Amino acid sequence: MDAYEVVRLYAAGERNFREADLRGISLAKANLSGVDLTGAHLNNADLSNSDLSRANLNWAGLKGANLSKANLRGAKMPDGRMHNDCLESANYFG
Repeated sequence: MDAYEVVRLYAAGERNFREADLRGISLAKANLSGVDLTGAHLNNADLSNSDLSRANLNWAGLKGANLSKANLRGAKMPDGRMHNDCLESANYFG
């Protein structure tokens, strides 16, 4: 699945991207508020400046993901499995 397809499906009302293979995808500046990315493979993805508020990121693979300046307010995060550098510049208030 590529970035265009994710954005198109999201705009059409799809919110379930559980276990999707999104490794290396660029979703910078994308509005994905409320998206379900449980178990998604997001390693090395560019999610910078994206709106992931209220997103479910439990069990998501985020190694090497760029979350700088991403809006993560109210997002469910993978406990103890994220590297601190992923959240370094993210807007996360739990």
